[in-house]
Amino acid sequence: MKTFVSALILSASFIGAAQAGELDYPPPLNTESTVTRAQVQQELAAARANGELAFGEEGYAATSFTHASDKTRSQVQQELAAAQANGLTDSGELDYPPVQG
Repeated sequence: MKTFVSALILSASFIGAAQAGELDYPPPLNTESTVTRAQVQQELAAARANGELAFGEEGYAATSFTHASDKTRSQVQQELAAAQANGLTDSGELDYPPVQG
């Protein structure tokens, strides 16, 4: 009987120790912030304006597209019409870059 009581007390102490170890997992996270919501929004707006935000699965930085051409819309349309007249716009898989033909 003495052995049974000793075994019962010993097993109860192991159960208590095992449960106590699980109570502190996962450890509490520190969620206190040192900046205000307005500051975070300002930083986000600045990063967005500078093109520093990453997006997509690959994490590429966002790029802003700027108007880099000095041609007018009518000039581009004229070039397209000339290319179509010369047969340079119709191309298939095997004739790239397009050749006159």
